[in-house]
Amino acid sequence: MNTEERERALLKLVEDERDKVCSRLLAEADERARTMVRDAYQRERAALHQRIVAERSRAEGILRAAAAERATAERRRGEQADARLIAAAWPRLQAQLAERWSNPDQRRRWVQTTLAQAIERLPSRGWTIRHAGGWPQAEREAALAQLAQAGISPPALRADGDLEAGLVVAAGGAVLDMSLEGLLRDRARIEARLLALAKGRHQPRGGARTPIRAAAQEAPS
Repeated sequence: MNTEERERALLKLVEDERDKVCSRLLAEADERARTMVRDAYQRERAALHQRIVAERSRAEGILRAAAAERATAERRRGEQADARLIAAAWPRLQAQLAERWSNPDQRRRWVQTTLAQAIERLPSRGWTIRHAGGWPQAEREAALAQLAQAGISPPALRADGDLEAGLVVAAGGAVLDMSLEGLLRDRARIEARLLALAKGRHQPRGGARTPIRAAAQEAPS
């Protein structure tokens, strides 16, 4: 092999080695580039996920706040409507109960129911019965007869100008207040009952009734 051939062989060897080194460097650079791109993509993806989660949480918070605000407004409107209903219903309920006392048949049933409950709950002696004015003598005598038949000693009857309707029976330190005022004393319970009737939670037999009439009919009769 002459000098020229040896030079060409040497050059070929150098070129091959150069190509190997270049290929390896290019491969390493390509791998590093892919790794950098992959890492950057993962970082960006993680950051995007965090932004999405944060935005979703913010949106959910806005929706919850809006729902709470709407529920509060609806509750406030409901409370205001309930207050208007009670303000209108309460005097009408009082008037209907007073009207029942003014009706002879309903008044007699009111008295009979009151005395029947008093007979069950009170001792048989020492009765005092306060009653609203205008209670006819004949009805008072019928009430005394009902008590005598039940073995109750004759009570002391006393008209009470402070009572608009009904009776208050007292004996042995116990009191059965079946006056209009006594029947309406537990206002919170009666208001709740009126609202329940007005909102249709009460389904009476024999047809629909107005809340006022239904509440009045639940009084002694």
